[in-house]
Amino acid sequence: MDITNTRKILNFDINQFPFQKLFAQHLNVQGSELENLHMHLPENLIPSSMVTVDDDQNQAIYKLLYEIDEGYRMNTKNTNGNFLDLFQDFVSYLSKTIFYENLIYQNKPTLRINFPNNKAVGAWHRDRDYNHPAEEINIWVPITTATMTNTIWTESSFDLEDYSPANQEYGEFLIFDSGLKHGNQLNIENRTRISFDFRVIPESLYQENSSSSYSQNIPFELGQYYSITSNEF
Repeated sequence: MDITNTRKILNFDINQFPFQKLFAQHLNVQGSELENLHMHLPENLIPSSMVTVDDDQNQAIYKLLYEIDEGYRMNTKNTNGNFLDLFQDFVSYLSKTIFYENLIYQNKPTLRINFPNNKAVGAWHRDRDYNHPAEEINIWVPITTATMTNTIWTESSFDLEDYSPANQEYGEFLIFDSGLKHGNQLNIENRTRISFDFRVIPESLYQENSSSSYSQNIPFELGQYYSITSNEF
């Protein structure tokens, strides 16, 4: 699939990949109530100020979110739980049905939450602004309805900064060129949005890289930040 300088919204089978069910069970709500999570959480888990670039993954709620899978605390695949196992199956599915080659992929996706009257990320950006390889392709998966100000916004073409929302329902996901700037608007939808995102590189485009991730200082190497699918083609 060629996604150069563009974005595409695609579908996945929510019965085959029941991400919403896993998050709802983890957060002890019904799947439909994830959008109202801000009404069920204690006050100390809801940010009291606008998130910024430096603290958008350091909010108290993220400690709870990342407890969805013990693999986030450990360093090997052998410790993965249901969510990360399902995620790896999803990446394998993308490899086989969309890219038609093995994928180098971020082995633990980044979780995001966008509460009403706040944002999920602190600034408009390209991931390469934070050391990521230019060959990466971004994949963004909402597990709640994501529309207007509580979805991701991207520019339509490099450097235009004409941001528009990628309106999606659960069961849809976004693939976009990592060279497109993206970010969030202030969420005025009165709905919480939960999503996860990750980056892939088709194996044919992968190059060794000496950089490390901005927030966790993990090297962009196989066995570190990246894993590789093992499909036969």
